Amino acid sequence: MPFQAVTSQRLYQQVAAQIADLVASGELKPGDRLPAERELSLRLGVSRPTVREAMIALELAGLVEVRVGAGATVLARPGGDRALMRLADAGAGPVELVRARLVIEPEVAAEAARNATPGQIAALSATLDAMRAAPDSSAHRAIDRQFHRLIAEATGNAVLATLVEGLWREMFSPLFERMGRLSGLIPNEHTATLAQHAAVAKAIAAHDPAAARAAMQAHLRAVERIIGGADIETGDAA
Repeated sequence: MPFQAVTSQRLYQQVAAQIADLVASGELKPGDRLPAERELSLRLGVSRPTVREAMIALELAGLVEVRVGAGATVLARPGGDRALMRLADAGAGPVELVRARLVIEPEVAAEAARNATPGQIAALSATLDAMRAAPDSSAHRAIDRQFHRLIAEATGNAVLATLVEGLWREMFSPLFERMGRLSGLIPNEHTATLAQHAAVAKAIAAHDPAAARAAMQAHLRAVERIIGGADIETGDAA
């Protein structure tokens, strides 16, 4: 009796695979423009951010071109299984990733506020100064990652520090990078997040867990709104 391997795909990958199948069959041809994000969302029964993630995964696989204001256009048929493998390797969806951070990082900030040493508080302050002086978005993202790593380390819990570092490793994936640029999070995050980071650092320095939790939630909610809200067709909020 033949068996097929059981696979677990993220929702955006399932959407992307359906569209890739239509391209492979010739139903969608090079040069065809895909239906609008809103229409695909209704037809597939998924959220618009999920459709957006699927479009970017297809772009990274070389199957479509995504342009803000023009939507997604088919480029070519998949080359064997290679394009589908690239879809499978795309990693965590950006919206899914930010929501996971929302579950974890506010409590990490609260725990850091309870346990941070004077040296760790000084390190957070120095990281904020470095963030203000960051010359470009690439440098800012690296310092941003260090800021969140320092907060996790300030909990005194190595498991939490490893967990937060794993989340941030996913945030440096090509999928998150591309969605960040389409949404405007990158390169505009410098000015958008600096005040939010300062609020988190201030609450930790004051050893105020409730304020640290609330500040981190506010920061990540702002990131979630930006990542999940930009419409590929218009560039406006969805």
